[in-house]
Amino acid sequence: MGDSQKEIEVPSFFVCPISLDIMKDPVTLSTGITYDREAIEKWLYTRKNSTCPITKQVLTDLELTPNHTLRRLIQSWCTINGPYGIERFPTPRIPISKSQILKLLQDSKSPNMQMKCLKRLKTIVLESDMNKRSTEAVGAAEYLSYIICNPSSYLSSPSPAIEVSQIDGFDNLPTDVDETGDGTRHQF
Repeated sequence: MGDSQKEIEVPSFFVCPISLDIMKDPVTLSTGITYDREAIEKWLYTRKNSTCPITKQVLTDLELTPNHTLRRLIQSWCTINGPYGIERFPTPRIPISKSQILKLLQDSKSPNMQMKCLKRLKTIVLESDMNKRSTEAVGAAEYLSYIICNPSSYLSSPSPAIEVSQIDGFDNLPTDVDETGDGTRHQF
């Protein structure tokens, strides 16, 4: 059997316990279990679970801690095993922080920056579930709703309908989000 047909055994700690695929962006929950970011975000946010899939512990903290060391080990292993058909994947993007989103929303109040900021916000929301949740948590849905309902207050073009159509893609943001748990909303 030639080298190109060699059966490669993937180290078990490189495999996500949810997807059973090699992790591209390993993150660790407060329970100490590591998952691929995409799989655990889907588990937590899309399926609305609040427990660790492995330990079944209720999660009081939904913070996902990037495991950079494991990611680098996986990438190195993929590079070494490239001749055997294992593909190396790019370094994942870092999720955006709530403070960065707030700054973007604040900047969008400037007539010169509105469309640029709103288009960037759309890109951010579509990048990952974590970015979407962070955007929801700071009240972006309410802000966008206000802009759309009161276009003359914020939008700079003479034809608000044209501008609003350019920022579609925000229709999946709920308006009833309270991630802080204290009932407060951020003011813009």
